[in-house]
Amino acid sequence: MTDKEYNENMSEDQKWEALTRPEKLGEVLLKLGKISLQQLEALIKEQAQSEEPLGEIILAKGLMTRQELLEALDLQHKTDQAIIDSLTEMMQHKADTEE
Repeated sequence: MTDKEYNENMSEDQKWEALTRPEKLGEVLLKLGKISLQQLEALIKEQAQSEEPLGEIILAKGLMTRQELLEALDLQHKTDQAIIDSLTEMMQHKADTEE
């Protein structure tokens, strides 16, 4: 299935959710190449059992330094803020055009 076919089969609500969903820390770490998919899967299983924050588990296992983790969390925050800023701008533009 191509991206176009995938997008055409999604409802408007599903598209909105996909575009506005904040990235999870594990997704950020995968994109940065800090952990592998297999490591993430194991970390998620451990997190479900221990109920510890993912970052704390990562630090305890020595997979990353605290500085590396803080940089990833900063990137996650900046990405989330960009989504919020874009949505705020869209809503303001829509409100301005409806007046």
